[in-house]
Amino acid sequence: MLKIPEYLKDLEPYKPGKPIEELERELGIKNIIKLASNENPYGCSLFVKKAIEREAVNLNRYPDGGAYYLRQELSNFLETDPEQIIFGNGSNEIIDLITRVFLSENDEALAFQGSFVVYKLVSKAVGATFREVPIEQDFSRDLNKLLDKITEKTKVIFIDNPCNPTGVANLKEEMNQFIQNVPDDVLVVLDEAYFEYAKEHGVPNGLHYVDIINPKIPEKNVIVLRTFSKAYGLAGIRLGYGIAKKEIISVLEKVRQPFNVNYLAQVAGVEALRDQKFVNFSVEQNEKGKAQLYEGFEKRGIHFIPTYGNFIMFKTNDAQMLYKNLLLKGVIVRPAFGFNNYLRVSIGTEEENKIFLEALDGLI
Repeated sequence: MLKIPEYLKDLEPYKPGKPIEELERELGIKNIIKLASNENPYGCSLFVKKAIEREAVNLNRYPDGGAYYLRQELSNFLETDPEQIIFGNGSNEIIDLITRVFLSENDEALAFQGSFVVYKLVSKAVGATFREVPIEQDFSRDLNKLLDKITEKTKVIFIDNPCNPTGVANLKEEMNQFIQNVPDDVLVVLDEAYFEYAKEHGVPNGLHYVDIINPKIPEKNVIVLRTFSKAYGLAGIRLGYGIAKKEIISVLEKVRQPFNVNYLAQVAGVEALRDQKFVNFSVEQNEKGKAQLYEGFEKRGIHFIPTYGNFIMFKTNDAQMLYKNLLLKGVIVRPAFGFNNYLRVSIGTEEENKIFLEALDGLI
């Protein structure tokens, strides 16, 4: 009989939602709108689409294992050394690589309560202990409490900034102080999946902790994760990246699988970086959609958490019931895992937001 590690027996796998087409078939409805996965409702850059069509002829070839052109384009864009970058099949893969390299059965990882669920999954998958630090009643996160929980067993700290699903973020000054006080033998993972939406609202640029752009902050063991899935509108191609000092990247590269970033993802990434007008447009439209949903929630007396991302967490008396009833009206949202009676809705187009708000009428 195959022996399964004890630490895997109680580990629950991530549960994805069903395809829209299948839900429409099951429920007997049409034109479902999906506001559940924090996707960009405006698609992606037209230049990306054209490049993918043009390069599809090369699908019989393996991709460049080192992502040379994408690496050069990104290093120029970020003004960092190409050797400080690692690419992944989404930033999720890099999170997995981090746990494989820096965690073992005798180690522990820390994160705030309600952080991105994948941190817990991948940490426990390597047998490490995963500890959650409680957040405040208003959903804010006290970084000093995170520092207080560090022990000699702590090897990795995950901070999603902004946080999914709450939408809260830690701002520059408090993050600067936190990074200064983290022990030198702890790796801080700053997950900035929603950075483009948050950067103009006082949220720190994690690269400052890698490149020593800010002379007041000594270089620490920090890796910054970002993705093309959100503001760039490329969730379907699975492309993320990490930035850290060369010593960290070089050891992660040892366990990275060859050809982990497919050919079209690399092509798309290059073109997406060159079209910052589309990214800026997406961010501007998100701000408008955020204001639309805030106004709609306030009008209906619904409590919500102000967000730094492209999604909003809101409170209801019975989250599961409202989730199901919205689905019957053709609107898919997402339960806010770890928070009873809260749902998370992605910010959509003006029309999608309107449909969602009108669907709430009569259900709350």
